[in-house]
Amino acid sequence: PFGNADQLFMTAAQGGQAPDLMRLSSDQLGAIGEVRVDGFPLLEDLRPHLTPQDRAVYEERALQAMRYGDALYGIPASQDCLSLIFNKALFDAQGIDYPDETWTEQDLLNAAKLLTYQDVQGLAIPIKTAYWWFPIQEGFGGSLFDENGEPTLNSNGSSEAMRWMLDLELEHGVVATGTQIEGMKNQFISSKAAMIFDGPWNWATYEASRLNIGQTLLPTVESTNERMSPLVTYKGWTVSKQSANKVAATELALWLSSKDVQKEFAVETYTMPTHVTLESDSDINDDEVLAGFLEQTKEGTPAPTTRAMSLVYDPLSTAFEQAYSGIASTDEALSGANQQLEEQIESISRADPFPLTEGYRTITIEFQTTNATSYDVFVDGALHTEIRVGLGSNGLLLGYDSCTDGVNELLQLGQQRIALTSTKTIQCALTGMVPEQDHLIEVFGDEVLIFSTTQRTSVADERPEAGDTSPVLFALGAIVLSLIALLSFAKWNDTKLGRTQSKLAHFYVAPALLALAILTFYPVLYGFWLAFTDANQTQLGDQSFIGLDNFFEVFSAEGFLRVTLFTLVWTVVNVSAHIGIGLFLANMLHRSRIYGKVAYRTLLLLPWAVPSYISVLVWRGMFQPDGFVNDLLGTNIDFLSDPTGAQIIVILVNIWLGVPFMMMSISGALQSIPKDMYEAAELDGVVGWAAFRHLTLPNLRSALIPLTLLGFIWTFNMFNVIYLMTDGGPNLYFGQPGQTDILITYVYDVAFREGAYGVAAAWSVIIFLMLFAFSWRYMKQTNATEAVA
Repeated sequence: PFGNADQLFMTAAQGGQAPDLMRLSSDQLGAIGEVRVDGFPLLEDLRPHLTPQDRAVYEERALQAMRYGDALYGIPASQDCLSLIFNKALFDAQGIDYPDETWTEQDLLNAAKLLTYQDVQGLAIPIKTAYWWFPIQEGFGGSLFDENGEPTLNSNGSSEAMRWMLDLELEHGVVATGTQIEGMKNQFISSKAAMIFDGPWNWATYEASRLNIGQTLLPTVESTNERMSPLVTYKGWTVSKQSANKVAATELALWLSSKDVQKEFAVETYTMPTHVTLESDSDINDDEVLAGFLEQTKEGTPAPTTRAMSLVYDPLSTAFEQAYSGIASTDEALSGANQQLEEQIESISRADPFPLTEGYRTITIEFQTTNATSYDVFVDGALHTEIRVGLGSNGLLLGYDSCTDGVNELLQLGQQRIALTSTKTIQCALTGMVPEQDHLIEVFGDEVLIFSTTQRTSVADERPEAGDTSPVLFALGAIVLSLIALLSFAKWNDTKLGRTQSKLAHFYVAPALLALAILTFYPVLYGFWLAFTDANQTQLGDQSFIGLDNFFEVFSAEGFLRVTLFTLVWTVVNVSAHIGIGLFLANMLHRSRIYGKVAYRTLLLLPWAVPSYISVLVWRGMFQPDGFVNDLLGTNIDFLSDPTGAQIIVILVNIWLGVPFMMMSISGALQSIPKDMYEAAELDGVVGWAAFRHLTLPNLRSALIPLTLLGFIWTFNMFNVIYLMTDGGPNLYFGQPGQTDILITYVYDVAFREGAYGVAAAWSVIIFLMLFAFSWRYMKQTNATEAVA
């Protein structure tokens, strides 16, 4: 799934528009699992939907990876992890043996040094990205969490792993400066990197680029003799709790995760299967790539399906920025990240486990044992549950379903239940039953029928009710009635004052006012209300009034003054440049002696004509270490990783985007100034700067005042440039805005990355009040609302 699939799904689900079926990654379940809408989780617990035989075809650790708490939220369809991929042609050119499973990290480094020559780098890896650090941390003896799930980002070996990873660029120079994920891939495709840490998801792309490539296990670390162990993430099919077709959706999910479908995906797209029978499939094992990546997954560590795992990336991102920029040692940075993660875990609200609906898709049976050594339960002629007697007490309580001896839950080995020889009665809740359908249930003891019954379950599915729209309708109704009353009063007042020339004026503006009220006023008022509640993504619909708590949190937040100050600097510098440069260009093009005005205007309008997100992404690419600017300067600088440099660049890019609009607006105003006024002034000797100062500027005042006000508001809330250019980074301080964050981009992070909707609404209210106060003061100071004689 694409990176923000979880966020898109949560947004859709919170709006009551979740798809029936969704493919999610196991490491995304930690965030989704805590979210509640009107008390309901977003995903259906699939335990009642799957029989033991349905579950038995998947690797147990793949099933466990799709669980959050006790709930089973997905059916595992694939798995993947990082491995070492290399370009055979570049190795052959340097006469170096291909890497294999015997390599150590020192062998990797030595080969990378030999393979770094001219414009070729020995290794491509995004050295400031935590996901690529995880296997190295494991190899150096560190771990993300301890046995109790507590964060251990600064555990033994973790600091050394970060230092080793950063030194690949900073000391050894075998990794290109500022390499990011997409840049890493492009380097390898263009044969500018000999090796890469990457997964099977890009293998087909590399093959399509006609590269002669190979794959092997990640190396071991000499000091620990431990192999670098990548995080293994599992992709699975999940069913929405809101779905009205859960039975059909589950059947489709089972088919999409079936042996035949997984094999086809594996062969065609190098997607690693989770079906146990495919481990011995000849087509899979005979494929060196598939077999190699499957071997790497066995050496990997399943990504924890916990809330803490979903939170770990932001603190680690800041830690890498600190260590990379040198403002903290690797040990200090990781200790800070660990502390920040602990604080985040402690502060998050925990949702209560959602209970299963008793009897939904389950039928409970009870039978007496015989002297048999095995009992097999069949449903409609198909094997359902296997119970074995006297296999010892080495099983586990996996909690997928319930099967007891009347008192205690029977242990499990795989998907088989274990009964003691002394067990007299067995009671099982059979899962996967189709509601409102008769099922023939038979129990065989050593292949002899000992129990038979026909039963059905009539327990209905429990789904979230459609949202109560009465508050919304009440609010909209109140707005409409208020508008009618306001317009009626205005019409009465006009009649009273004798203003009767346009009797239908209020009728004409009513539709526009109504649309404005519904599309603008109502969302604004709703945002104001949210600012006084504890609304967040884990309890949407159950928020409570908390007064001014959110505002106290905003004003006491670390980095509040810094992000506010940069927002003001960003706004003032941009608006000044927009007006100043736009005025200069408009005045130059207004001169009659300049030839080719149309061509100049067309060229100067291009930044405004091209969609801003395309322009910003182009600028971002130009400032990459391998981009146009570095090529032009003959340098290799990561401009956007430097706080001051990044701030200057985003301001320059926004100036480039905003000047054309101001230029054209001012050009229109210049056209309205009578030429004979300049001719008369010229007769009196008023020319050049004097004419501009005493004639042009005063006559432009009526245009410049609203343009400046609009420019200030637009720039203050300019989201696109910051988000697409730097995403607010670099992030050098834990739990604080990034160095290029402005208020509006930080509000986005608070709302959609932290899920604190109430706090984000409070930030938004403060932004609104800031802009309102500035606008009111500006208009009063400039007399902008007064008529011009």
